[in-house]
Amino acid sequence: MDSFAKFTQNVSTNWTPFADKVSKGFTQYKQLASETLGSQEKTELPQDYLALEKRYESVRQHTQVLLRLTKSFTATSTQLVDMQALQSQFSSLTSRISGKQRDASQPIEPRAKPSETQLMTTQHEISRASLDAAEKIGLEEPLGAALFKFGSIEEKVGGEKIKQDQSIQKGYVEPTSQMLETGIALAQNARKQVQAARLTLDANKSAFKNARPDRAQQARAEVERAEDHFVTVIEEAMRLMRSVVESPQHLKCLSELVNAQLNFHKEAAALLADLAPEIEEIQVTQEALYHHDTRTISTDDSTNA
Repeated sequence: MDSFAKFTQNVSTNWTPFADKVSKGFTQYKQLASETLGSQEKTELPQDYLALEKRYESVRQHTQVLLRLTKSFTATSTQLVDMQALQSQFSSLTSRISGKQRDASQPIEPRAKPSETQLMTTQHEISRASLDAAEKIGLEEPLGAALFKFGSIEEKVGGEKIKQDQSIQKGYVEPTSQMLETGIALAQNARKQVQAARLTLDANKSAFKNARPDRAQQARAEVERAEDHFVTVIEEAMRLMRSVVESPQHLKCLSELVNAQLNFHKEAAALLADLAPEIEEIQVTQEALYHHDTRTISTDDSTNA
């Protein structure tokens, strides 16, 4: 009997908070339905709160969108990349092509392929394709020589792209994700609490308005408690939203994003600036030879005619 009494007491203790929560939720849904149908008055939120909420929502949406785009932008090369192995593979490929040109009779060892778990940037894929083409065409051909130079430089650009993306991951993606999961998440929950408190307040106002005389005093006390709670949650929500809006962390993360891209473009521009005149020189030489050969063929044809 004592065990049964203890069991029923525990059930009663645990059930009461749950029942209160269900009852409060039902009251809020009922109030919301009444407001939707236009049969109940609605307590207006303070203008200061609404203005701050609008600013906060703009910051929250911007943070989510830019984070999503940045993650997509760096998706390929922010995975675990063994840079040493990657550079070794490209070094082996370029050395093999150069060695093949120096001694065509020497046997060629099969080229190591990147592992399935190793992800490369678009620049690395372009580099590998260019070096493969250079090997097939041959370095004695102008196009083959140009592709070899281009592929070698593009591999270095890919390395800089990986550095950029890893910097963005550390300086922008990670701290911005943390903001969304902490400060912004807390503010979002506080906004929900404000709406719930408003619905409870309006439901209590409606109950007080329709209360019997013997229930009027208790209903008034419930309205006053709901008003106090409403004010409290509004103040807390405004504090949390203001913390998000005014936080310098947004600008710090944006600065990291800008600097990571700036460093990449500086290094990539320097590499390509060295390559461009070499490719142009090969192109000019090849063009001159092409026109010379064309004129020679045309002259021979006229002579034979």
